[in-house]
Amino acid sequence: MATVLLVDDDVNLLQALQTLVNGAGHRVRTAPNGQAAMDIAQHERPDVVVTDCMMPVMDGEALCLALKASPLLSDVPVVLTSAVASAPSVPISGFLRKPFAAARLLELIRLLAPLRH
Repeated sequence: MATVLLVDDDVNLLQALQTLVNGAGHRVRTAPNGQAAMDIAQHERPDVVVTDCMMPVMDGEALCLALKASPLLSDVPVVLTSAVASAPSVPISGFLRKPFAAARLLELIRLLAPLRH
């Protein structure tokens, strides 16, 4: 069981993703923006972060950079989700273009989580 930190400012989507990832047997933490996600990650290191790109306070790209800059969190895999056509030029482990298939998200979590153990 991996601890997955889900980050999105869309409450309905965040709840749906939480239900999906919990249903796959993972422990889930959620955050409405990148700053809240960093606060959570610093107190409870996730195995995988799945974050939206466009959010208020701190967007997904800034979150990716903050995680990579942290000595304690730099190796946490990050999956970035966005409605844009291509992945941004920040260090990420995976990219999902919205709307994405639930099975693809679960597959990425399964593939990335063991890399940390």
